[in-house]
Amino acid sequence: MSDERRDWLAGHLAAAADGFGVTIDGEPVRGSYDRTLAVRTSGPAWLRVTAQEPQWARGEYWDGIATATGAPFDAVPMPRHLRSAEWTDGGQVVRADLITLVDEPAVGSGLVLDHPVDLPGTWWTALRAGLDALRTVTGTDRRVLRPEELQEAIRLRFGVGIDLGRVEWEVAHGDLHFGNLTGPRLTILDWEYWGWAPAGYDAAVLACSAVRRPDVAARVRAEFAGVLDTYSGAVAQLAAAEKYLRLVDIGAHPEIAEPVRRQAGVVRERFG
Repeated sequence: MSDERRDWLAGHLAAAADGFGVTIDGEPVRGSYDRTLAVRTSGPAWLRVTAQEPQWARGEYWDGIATATGAPFDAVPMPRHLRSAEWTDGGQVVRADLITLVDEPAVGSGLVLDHPVDLPGTWWTALRAGLDALRTVTGTDRRVLRPEELQEAIRLRFGVGIDLGRVEWEVAHGDLHFGNLTGPRLTILDWEYWGWAPAGYDAAVLACSAVRRPDVAARVRAEFAGVLDTYSGAVAQLAAAEKYLRLVDIGAHPEIAEPVRRQAGVVRERFG
Protein backbone atom coordinates (compact mmCIF):
# COMPACT_ATOMS: atom_id res chain seq x y z
CA MET A 1 0.00 0.00 0.00
CA SER A 2 1.40 3.39 -0.95
CA ASP A 3 1.67 6.09 1.69
CA GLU A 4 -0.93 8.07 -0.22
CA ARG A 5 -3.38 5.14 -0.24
CA ARG A 6 -2.74 4.40 3.44
CA ASP A 7 -3.32 8.04 4.41
CA TRP A 8 -6.49 8.08 2.31
CA LEU A 9 -7.86 4.99 4.07
CA ALA A 10 -6.78 6.38 7.44
CA GLY A 11 -8.87 9.46 6.75
CA HIS A 12 -11.88 7.29 6.05
CA LEU A 13 -11.15 5.25 9.18
CA ALA A 14 -11.35 8.45 11.22
CA ALA A 15 -14.52 9.52 9.40
CA ALA A 16 -16.14 6.14 10.09
CA ALA A 17 -15.24 6.38 13.78
CA ASP A 18 -16.89 9.80 13.95
CA GLY A 19 -19.95 8.52 12.13
CA PHE A 20 -20.32 5.54 14.46
CA GLY A 21 -19.72 7.64 17.56
CA VAL A 22 -16.59 5.79 18.67
CA THR A 23 -13.05 6.92 19.43
CA ILE A 24 -9.96 5.40 17.83
CA ASP A 25 -7.83 3.73 20.50
CA GLY A 26 -4.63 2.41 18.93
CA GLU A 27 -2.55 2.21 15.78
CA PRO A 28 -4.24 1.05 12.56
CA VAL A 29 -3.41 -2.43 11.28
CA ARG A 30 -3.14 -3.27 7.59
CA GLY A 31 -4.92 -6.37 6.29
CA SER A 32 -3.68 -9.00 3.85
CA TYR A 33 -2.39 -7.48 0.60
CA ASP A 34 -3.07 -4.04 2.07
CA ARG A 35 -6.72 -4.15 1.09
CA THR A 36 -8.01 -2.97 4.46
CA LEU A 37 -7.16 -0.77 7.39
CA ALA A 38 -8.53 -1.52 10.85
CA VAL A 39 -8.16 -0.22 14.38
CA ARG A 40 -9.33 -0.74 17.95
CA THR A 41 -11.95 1.75 19.13
CA SER A 42 -13.84 2.64 22.27
CA GLY A 43 -16.65 0.28 23.13
CA PRO A 44 -14.44 -1.70 22.96
CA ALA A 45 -14.87 -2.55 19.29
CA TRP A 46 -12.92 -3.11 16.09
CA LEU A 47 -13.37 -0.81 13.10
CA ARG A 48 -12.39 -1.85 9.60
CA VAL A 49 -12.49 0.07 6.31
CA THR A 50 -11.88 -1.00 2.75
CA ALA A 51 -12.47 0.53 -0.68
CA GLN A 52 -13.07 -0.86 -4.14
CA GLU A 53 -14.03 0.22 -7.62
CA PRO A 54 -17.85 0.23 -7.92
CA GLN A 55 -17.96 -2.95 -10.01
CA TRP A 56 -16.23 -4.86 -7.19
CA ALA A 57 -18.07 -3.22 -4.30
CA ARG A 58 -20.83 -5.80 -4.20
CA GLY A 59 -21.45 -9.52 -3.89
CA GLU A 60 -19.80 -12.26 -1.88
CA TYR A 61 -16.53 -10.53 -1.05
CA TRP A 62 -17.99 -7.20 -0.04
CA ASP A 63 -20.62 -7.56 2.68
CA GLY A 64 -19.70 -10.84 4.35
CA ILE A 65 -19.01 -9.32 7.77
CA ALA A 66 -22.41 -7.65 7.94
CA THR A 67 -24.37 -10.65 6.65
CA ALA A 68 -22.87 -13.29 8.96
CA THR A 69 -25.45 -12.62 11.65
CA GLY A 70 -28.40 -14.27 13.38
CA ALA A 71 -29.11 -17.95 13.80
CA PRO A 72 -27.22 -20.25 13.38
CA PHE A 73 -24.23 -17.85 13.43
CA ASP A 74 -25.13 -17.21 17.06
CA ALA A 75 -23.68 -20.65 17.84
CA VAL A 76 -20.36 -19.88 16.12
CA PRO A 77 -17.50 -18.34 18.16
CA MET A 78 -16.99 -15.15 16.16
CA PRO A 79 -17.05 -11.36 16.52
CA ARG A 80 -20.52 -9.84 16.41
CA HIS A 81 -21.46 -7.26 13.80
CA LEU A 82 -22.48 -3.88 15.23
CA ARG A 83 -22.79 -1.38 12.38
CA SER A 84 -21.85 -0.82 8.73
CA ALA A 85 -21.80 2.14 6.38
CA GLU A 86 -20.85 2.86 2.76
CA TRP A 87 -20.01 6.05 0.86
CA THR A 88 -18.12 7.06 -2.26
CA ASP A 89 -14.92 9.05 -2.67
CA GLY A 90 -12.67 9.54 -5.66
CA GLY A 91 -14.64 7.08 -7.77
CA GLN A 92 -14.36 4.30 -5.19
CA VAL A 93 -16.88 2.84 -2.77
CA VAL A 94 -15.68 2.89 0.83
CA ARG A 95 -17.11 0.41 3.32
CA ALA A 96 -16.79 0.53 7.10
CA ASP A 97 -17.72 -2.31 9.46
CA LEU A 98 -17.78 -2.07 13.25
CA ILE A 99 -17.63 -5.36 15.15
CA THR A 100 -17.05 -6.49 18.70
CA LEU A 101 -13.43 -6.54 19.80
CA VAL A 102 -11.53 -9.82 20.17
CA ASP A 103 -8.61 -9.53 22.60
CA GLU A 104 -7.34 -13.09 22.14
CA PRO A 105 -4.31 -13.30 19.78
CA ALA A 106 -4.45 -15.14 16.47
CA VAL A 107 -2.80 -18.57 16.41
CA GLY A 108 -0.85 -17.69 13.26
CA SER A 109 0.45 -14.48 11.78
CA GLY A 110 -0.77 -15.00 8.23
CA LEU A 111 -1.92 -17.47 5.60
CA VAL A 112 0.75 -20.06 6.43
CA LEU A 113 1.48 -21.29 9.96
CA ASP A 114 5.25 -21.10 10.49
CA HIS A 115 5.72 -21.90 14.17
CA PRO A 116 4.80 -24.69 16.62
CA VAL A 117 1.43 -24.48 18.34
CA ASP A 118 -0.03 -26.37 21.27
CA LEU A 119 -3.79 -25.99 21.23
CA PRO A 120 -5.90 -27.63 23.95
CA GLY A 121 -8.49 -30.26 23.21
CA THR A 122 -11.21 -27.75 24.10
CA TRP A 123 -10.03 -25.56 21.22
CA TRP A 124 -10.50 -28.36 18.70
CA THR A 125 -13.88 -29.23 20.20
CA ALA A 126 -14.99 -25.61 19.89
CA LEU A 127 -13.79 -25.46 16.27
CA ARG A 128 -15.70 -28.60 15.32
CA ALA A 129 -18.84 -27.33 17.05
CA GLY A 130 -18.56 -23.93 15.37
CA LEU A 131 -18.18 -25.42 11.90
CA ASP A 132 -21.02 -27.85 12.61
CA ALA A 133 -23.25 -24.88 13.39
CA LEU A 134 -22.08 -23.02 10.29
CA ARG A 135 -22.89 -25.86 7.94
CA THR A 136 -26.55 -25.67 9.00
CA VAL A 137 -26.86 -22.20 7.44
CA THR A 138 -29.33 -22.16 4.54
CA GLY A 139 -31.12 -19.55 2.50
CA THR A 140 -28.08 -17.78 1.08
CA ASP A 141 -26.80 -17.42 -2.46
CA ARG A 142 -23.28 -16.54 -1.31
CA ARG A 143 -20.56 -18.79 -2.70
CA VAL A 144 -16.95 -19.33 -1.77
CA LEU A 145 -16.52 -21.45 -4.90
CA ARG A 146 -18.68 -21.90 -7.97
CA PRO A 147 -19.12 -25.49 -9.19
CA GLU A 148 -18.04 -25.11 -12.82
CA GLU A 149 -15.12 -22.82 -11.96
CA LEU A 150 -13.99 -25.28 -9.29
CA GLN A 151 -14.22 -28.17 -11.74
CA GLU A 152 -12.13 -26.34 -14.35
CA ALA A 153 -9.51 -25.13 -11.85
CA ILE A 154 -8.92 -28.66 -10.53
CA ARG A 155 -8.77 -30.07 -14.07
CA LEU A 156 -6.19 -27.52 -15.15
CA ARG A 157 -4.07 -27.75 -12.01
CA PHE A 158 -4.16 -31.47 -11.26
CA GLY A 159 -5.56 -33.15 -14.38
CA VAL A 160 -8.48 -34.53 -12.38
CA GLY A 161 -12.05 -34.67 -13.61
CA ILE A 162 -14.58 -33.88 -10.88
CA ASP A 163 -18.08 -35.39 -10.92
CA LEU A 164 -20.07 -32.40 -9.66
CA GLY A 165 -23.09 -34.63 -9.12
CA ARG A 166 -21.23 -36.40 -6.32
CA VAL A 167 -20.09 -33.27 -4.52
CA GLU A 168 -22.01 -32.22 -1.42
CA TRP A 169 -22.03 -28.50 -0.63
CA GLU A 170 -22.27 -26.71 2.70
CA VAL A 171 -21.81 -23.18 3.99
CA ALA A 172 -18.20 -22.52 4.95
CA HIS A 173 -16.13 -19.68 6.39
CA GLY A 174 -14.10 -19.76 3.18
CA ASP A 175 -10.73 -18.53 4.48
CA LEU A 176 -10.08 -20.69 7.55
CA HIS A 177 -6.32 -20.37 8.01
CA PHE A 178 -4.59 -20.14 11.39
CA GLY A 179 -4.23 -16.38 11.07
CA ASN A 180 -8.03 -16.19 11.26
CA LEU A 181 -8.33 -18.29 14.42
CA THR A 182 -7.52 -17.12 17.93
CA GLY A 183 -6.20 -19.23 20.77
CA PRO A 184 -6.12 -20.69 23.31
CA ARG A 185 -9.74 -19.49 23.42
CA LEU A 186 -11.23 -19.86 19.95
CA THR A 187 -12.74 -17.05 17.95
CA ILE A 188 -13.11 -17.31 14.17
CA LEU A 189 -12.17 -14.00 12.54
CA ASP A 190 -12.64 -12.30 9.14
CA TRP A 191 -15.99 -13.28 7.68
CA GLU A 192 -15.59 -11.59 4.31
CA TYR A 193 -15.80 -14.72 2.16
CA TRP A 194 -18.36 -17.06 3.74
CA GLY A 195 -20.70 -19.02 1.51
CA TRP A 196 -21.24 -22.36 -0.19
CA ALA A 197 -18.25 -24.66 -0.75
CA PRO A 198 -17.65 -28.41 -1.06
CA ALA A 199 -18.16 -30.18 2.26
CA GLY A 200 -14.90 -30.15 4.20
CA TYR A 201 -13.47 -27.07 2.50
CA ASP A 202 -12.76 -25.20 5.74
CA ALA A 203 -10.85 -28.16 7.19
CA ALA A 204 -8.99 -28.59 3.90
CA VAL A 205 -7.89 -24.94 3.86
CA LEU A 206 -6.82 -25.22 7.50
CA ALA A 207 -4.69 -28.26 6.71
CA CYS A 208 -3.03 -26.37 3.84
CA SER A 209 -2.46 -23.45 6.18
CA ALA A 210 -0.48 -25.82 8.43
CA VAL A 211 1.50 -27.49 5.65
CA ARG A 212 4.81 -26.29 7.13
CA ARG A 213 3.86 -27.84 10.47
CA PRO A 214 3.10 -31.47 9.55
CA ASP A 215 2.04 -32.35 13.12
CA VAL A 216 -0.62 -29.64 13.08
CA ALA A 217 -1.78 -30.53 9.57
CA ALA A 218 -2.10 -34.17 10.67
CA ARG A 219 -4.18 -33.06 13.65
CA VAL A 220 -6.51 -31.12 11.37
CA ARG A 221 -6.96 -34.14 9.12
CA ALA A 222 -7.59 -36.40 12.12
CA GLU A 223 -10.13 -34.03 13.67
CA PHE A 224 -12.06 -33.72 10.41
CA ALA A 225 -11.45 -37.17 8.94
CA GLY A 226 -15.19 -37.82 8.84
CA VAL A 227 -15.64 -35.29 6.07
CA LEU A 228 -12.17 -35.15 4.51
CA ASP A 229 -12.22 -38.90 3.80
CA THR A 230 -15.32 -38.54 1.60
CA TYR A 231 -15.50 -37.78 -2.12
CA SER A 232 -16.56 -34.22 -1.34
CA GLY A 233 -13.72 -33.94 1.15
CA ALA A 234 -11.21 -35.04 -1.46
CA VAL A 235 -12.55 -32.41 -3.86
CA ALA A 236 -12.33 -29.85 -1.06
CA GLN A 237 -8.69 -30.77 -0.44
CA LEU A 238 -7.80 -30.33 -4.10
CA ALA A 239 -9.66 -27.01 -4.11
CA ALA A 240 -7.70 -25.85 -1.05
CA ALA A 241 -4.42 -26.99 -2.59
CA GLU A 242 -5.26 -25.10 -5.78
CA LYS A 243 -5.99 -21.99 -3.70
CA TYR A 244 -2.60 -22.19 -1.97
CA LEU A 245 -0.70 -22.97 -5.16
CA ARG A 246 -2.14 -19.79 -6.67
CA LEU A 247 -0.24 -17.96 -3.93
CA VAL A 248 2.93 -19.67 -5.12
CA ASP A 249 2.09 -18.65 -8.69
CA ILE A 250 2.23 -14.97 -7.71
CA GLY A 251 5.48 -15.39 -5.82
CA ALA A 252 4.09 -15.70 -2.29
CA HIS A 253 5.17 -18.51 0.05
CA PRO A 254 7.32 -20.50 -2.43
CA GLU A 255 8.28 -22.78 0.46
CA ILE A 256 4.81 -24.37 0.49
CA ALA A 257 4.83 -25.46 -3.16
CA GLU A 258 6.37 -28.90 -2.65
CA PRO A 259 4.42 -29.99 0.46
CA VAL A 260 1.12 -28.74 -0.95
CA ARG A 261 1.70 -30.56 -4.24
CA ARG A 262 2.75 -33.68 -2.35
CA GLN A 263 -0.42 -33.69 -0.25
CA ALA A 264 -2.53 -32.99 -3.34
CA GLY A 265 -0.86 -35.99 -4.98
CA VAL A 266 -1.97 -38.22 -2.13
CA VAL A 267 -5.54 -37.01 -2.55
CA ARG A 268 -5.39 -37.21 -6.34
CA GLU A 269 -4.70 -40.96 -6.19
CA ARG A 270 -8.28 -41.44 -5.01
CA PHE A 271 -9.50 -40.34 -8.42
CA GLY A 272 -7.44 -42.93 -10.29
